[in-house]
Amino acid sequence: MSEPRPLIARRLRPGHWVALDAAAAVLLGAGFSAAALSQGRVVTVPLLLASWLPLAVRRRWPGPVFYWVLAAATLAGLAGESESYLVVAVALHMVALSEPRRPAVVALVVSLLLVAAVGSGQSSWAQALSLTAFAWLLLGLSWTVGMAVREQRAHAVRAIRQSARQAVTDERLRIARELHDVVAHSLSVITVRAAIANHVAETHPEEARHALALIEETGHAALADMRLVLGTLRPASAHRDEGTGGIGSAPGLAGVPALAVGARAAGVAVDLRVDLEPTVSEGVGPVVYRIVQEALTNVIKHAAPTRCQVTVTPGEPGEVMVVISDEGPSGPRPLVPPGGSGGQGLAGMRERAALHGGTLSAGPRPGHGFVVEARLPVPAP
Repeated sequence: MSEPRPLIARRLRPGHWVALDAAAAVLLGAGFSAAALSQGRVVTVPLLLASWLPLAVRRRWPGPVFYWVLAAATLAGLAGESESYLVVAVALHMVALSEPRRPAVVALVVSLLLVAAVGSGQSSWAQALSLTAFAWLLLGLSWTVGMAVREQRAHAVRAIRQSARQAVTDERLRIARELHDVVAHSLSVITVRAAIANHVAETHPEEARHALALIEETGHAALADMRLVLGTLRPASAHRDEGTGGIGSAPGLAGVPALAVGARAAGVAVDLRVDLEPTVSEGVGPVVYRIVQEALTNVIKHAAPTRCQVTVTPGEPGEVMVVISDEGPSGPRPLVPPGGSGGQGLAGMRERAALHGGTLSAGPRPGHGFVVEARLPVPAP
């Protein structure tokens, strides 16, 4: 559901606001002048017009207009127009709304002092105190509202800029995860098989040709995955990955057996077990695929040749458990924190699980080997 569009702001342009200011300035000036004429204060009419009419351009020159209005209103107040502080409040509001903080504070202090000077000329102290207190209240309220709106606008601009910077950072991390997941696994398999082919090229040419065929097949698969990743980065397909953390290019659980085949070709004996209902696997399949892909890549790089067990089964109600454990060396493997240097595999797996609302843990097994365990919530149908 789209947000409602502004009813007034979307229709009014800057020129429209100036026209409204001009109309209001003319009407208010004429009204106060007519009231002064009806009471016989003819001499104050030019001062009233000089006070109200400049408000037509208060948005263009808020500072000069304010001080002009303040001077004319002060003279009008000294001539007997006790309500002259109303026009000062209107001009002061625009100063607080558009000028920097220090000039705005100076304008407030000057206006309060001059209004107090005008109020002191009343016939009695009680009338002077009442007029000055009411004028100060109106001026302070007008200035406070203008300053509050100004600060709110500045805060909104800062929030938008920060959100844009965060979006760029998140997108860079998403691209880095996609490229790492696609490239690292395939290159690990290619590197291992190339080393085997180079080692047995002279003594076992048939095995060398078999390794080269696997390298060719893995390279074609890597190119296809890369095209899918680049497709998700185009604006036309951005909506397909919304809310998935950039895993829309992953084939899902249907591609997990192919990962096991590639790992076996690199010297890892993979025991694969996937026990999920189709309606469940559709929601978490891409995330599971990427986690299994990266975990097997780590096994190939750090433990091959070895045995590895991959299980994807229901865990607690409403979640899926993914466990990848191997029987390789129990020594430490690179656990790179976000922002660290070196490999980003385990950090990327944790980010993917967290983006999906799940958790991931990884570490050595008791005795020997390494285990990666992820718990992912099942999305509602």
